[in-house]
Amino acid sequence: MKTLSLWASLIALVVFTSACSVQNSDEIIEKAVEAQENLESYYGEVTSNIEFAGNSESMTYKEWNVKPNKSRVEMEDGHLFVSNSEQSWSYDETNHTVTIFDGIGELTEDMPSESEMIRNVLTEMMNSNDVVAKGKETVADRQTIHLSLTPNENQEDEWLIATEYEVWVDEETYMPLKMKMVSDEFTSEMEYTYIEYNIEIDDELFHFEIPEGAKVQTMEDLMQESLTLEELQETTSYHVPELSYLPEGYEFKQASYFGELDLGMAMVEYADSEGNFLMFTISSEPQISPNLENTELVEIGTVEGTYTKMYDMQFVSWEKDELLFELTSTEDLSKEEILQIAESIQ
Repeated sequence: MKTLSLWASLIALVVFTSACSVQNSDEIIEKAVEAQENLESYYGEVTSNIEFAGNSESMTYKEWNVKPNKSRVEMEDGHLFVSNSEQSWSYDETNHTVTIFDGIGELTEDMPSESEMIRNVLTEMMNSNDVVAKGKETVADRQTIHLSLTPNENQEDEWLIATEYEVWVDEETYMPLKMKMVSDEFTSEMEYTYIEYNIEIDDELFHFEIPEGAKVQTMEDLMQESLTLEELQETTSYHVPELSYLPEGYEFKQASYFGELDLGMAMVEYADSEGNFLMFTISSEPQISPNLENTELVEIGTVEGTYTKMYDMQFVSWEKDELLFELTSTEDLSKEEILQIAESIQ
């Protein structure tokens, strides 16, 4: 099963490769792929910190990885994730709950190999970023190259919300050992405090024995049952308003309620025959949303809300009666039309 560290590695490879513009790009890509192919296993200890809207959260965890698909992550808060080619388990020690993910091998067998993924990503993104090398620094007793990344003039900053992005890349393995993202209201930093490569790791670490008395659930148990609007209204502790205006061709598809997320979230989905969709959600605990550059203030009835367009999606959100209302749609609807839908909600 692919881990977050793999994706982080891909990003770091893009950054590192872009900095080496004096070399032949094809040669650089092949060197990066070769370095990753020679990385058969590793054990690492990681610290991370996230700061958002004046709040901060720190955590530490340990991870073991063996190619091609064995991984184990132990979080300090008691969460554990274990995966091998046949099965994966997620264990929440606090709630004494185990979630089993079957058929992992079947899901990944048609995926490209790790080398192919790295090669494809690097080939596509080689010329997308301007990189400044800030020198060599030591992270987790490893020599790294400290790099700063910004999209070049031909690229819109869509895939990277941060205004500043820095990465410290292991000279030998191309693995990112430290990453930092900074925006106006959000800061995220991850750093390996210890790392050891190509070591023997006991295979028993990638198998999990379900603790006695633990609640066991599967992905099927987590799938939300589709409700009618009437059933949804009976489930929530608040009133779920209906849309008095619906664009031509759209009709109700399904409704769900996610009470276990501590959000008390009701979700209603509409769609047309072309595959375009409109999603209406209500959360009982309003969450702070990042203030993106392409977000603008709008009037929705008597309250103030926000409108955001990103990629081919549109988002409208507003708060009322201590509830957070959100509309999400594909770009087939005009801005005026989605705002009209928002104002029609009673």
